[in-house]
Amino acid sequence: MHKYFITLTDCRRLAEARRAKGLTQSFVAQQVGCKQSAISMLESGRTDKVAEETVEKIAGLLGVTLSPAPEKGAPLAPSPSIPAGLGFCPDAGCPGNIPYDVAGRVLFWPALQAGSRCRYCGEVLETACPSCGAPLREGACCSACGEPFVAPAIPPGAEPAAWAEARRHVLAELRALGVPAAAGHPSERVQR
Repeated sequence: MHKYFITLTDCRRLAEARRAKGLTQSFVAQQVGCKQSAISMLESGRTDKVAEETVEKIAGLLGVTLSPAPEKGAPLAPSPSIPAGLGFCPDAGCPGNIPYDVAGRVLFWPALQAGSRCRYCGEVLETACPSCGAPLREGACCSACGEPFVAPAIPPGAEPAAWAEARRHVLAELRALGVPAAAGHPSERVQR
């Protein structure tokens, strides 16, 4: 039974606390008995790569309170950052889904939209994690089951970083032609 439900917000708070204290990832790793790469993965949201006990030690060292795990069978509370009534397009080819290479794996950051159909491609919007049904939370992957919200669909043999960069270039061209980016979506920060 897990004691904590480590969210992306928790990961960001750990990184901010470490930086605020002026500590390096290597120093924190030494203090809690893990590798620097584990701290890096945790801070980037890869909670599945770090043991819960290690995360607890890191949080204790940095003075950060982690989100408690929900009781067994209790529904997950929706994230306050994602209002009810929003959904995302599950189509990896949709211009509303921005691809990123994360440690050699392509993940899509979906644009959250109101309504029942995608304003970009017309697909029916998902309003919960398609894998486990958990409420939507910020990011590319479900914080309950770890599965990506949008299934990656890159061509076989394609190099993830190059493919994601090329796709973001195509999406920037679409925006230049008038396909709007969703408000607050990371695509607004994509360098052109």
